[in-house]
Amino acid sequence: MAILRALFASTWLRIGGTVAGVAFLVHNVDMGKAGSSLVHADWRWASLALALTTIACLASVFEWGVLLRTSAGLGVGNQMAHAEHQQHHHLFGWTRLSSSYLQSLFFSQLLPAGIGGDAMRTVEMGKVVGHGKILASLAGSRMAGTLGMACWGLAAAVLLRGWVGIGSLIGACVFAAVMMLAWVAALAADRILGRHVVARSSRAFVRTLHSFGQTFSGYRRHPHAIVQCIVVGAAGWGVNILALEVFAKAIGADISWTVFAVAIPVTLVATLTPFSINGLGIREGVLVGMLAHAGVSSGHAAAMSVLVDVQMLPFGILGAGLWMRHRRRAAAPSIDEVAVAEMVAAKELLTSV
Repeated sequence: MAILRALFASTWLRIGGTVAGVAFLVHNVDMGKAGSSLVHADWRWASLALALTTIACLASVFEWGVLLRTSAGLGVGNQMAHAEHQQHHHLFGWTRLSSSYLQSLFFSQLLPAGIGGDAMRTVEMGKVVGHGKILASLAGSRMAGTLGMACWGLAAAVLLRGWVGIGSLIGACVFAAVMMLAWVAALAADRILGRHVVARSSRAFVRTLHSFGQTFSGYRRHPHAIVQCIVVGAAGWGVNILALEVFAKAIGADISWTVFAVAIPVTLVATLTPFSINGLGIREGVLVGMLAHAGVSSGHAAAMSVLVDVQMLPFGILGAGLWMRHRRRAAAPSIDEVAVAEMVAAKELLTSV
């Protein structure tokens, strides 16, 4: 087991797996046709697909923002409510949250792991609302999006049961059920963990874990926020797979949204493989294989695998510009940031008393 752990943790193994996956794709697909499809793509369909992707990004901002704005108001006394409400427009306004989300996309594209963007948001916003609350809001938004993905995948598996088979249909049902149970467990985290589990952890971890559980406990008192998050997450994922169908039309391929609803969740599992850099090369091979099984030519399938990879790249580039602008302005804290820091410190003092 020690040898296996060292092997799977090896950077060279990940690099080698990625290179092997890309080489396998290049050798087995018609790269000339794939390149021609991308070069001669219909810009009108591509523009529509990009607009739909923008809507999907806005949905992701909302499903995260509604939980963050809810958690930021939990446990605030009446004497602090008015002052904090005045600062919400600056710190938790939709423009600020959208900027933070786009910056996180830049980090997700830049770093080999898929959690770089979440780490950036945790560091940035955790200074104000607490790391436990920001982690809870991120976890909730992730679960909302994944539950929506599971529901769309289940609906597509039912429609394509002759193609995917009964085993895949059962797997889609289990996936959706697991995500529902995950929501139930998260909302009851403060009761499930108990004090005996928290007492065995380090002090810093205890504070974060306690805040995480208490935040989800607070969500139980705001069911409208949970419903909004889940509904918007499902709608956003639906718009995203519709954007992929439109991207397919742009390159001259006729691929139904149902195929993407089944194939994309499977390709995302490839990002968890320990022998590739963020699943690069492996997930593209899985997607090409599934699209080819659905009757799509290898050239169009390879072109779609590239489009899936670069779909979020324009938004990551925009996030990079916003991040550089934020870095320049972060040298001197504004009066509003100082006031908020004082307000948060006063709130924590009152809570401890």
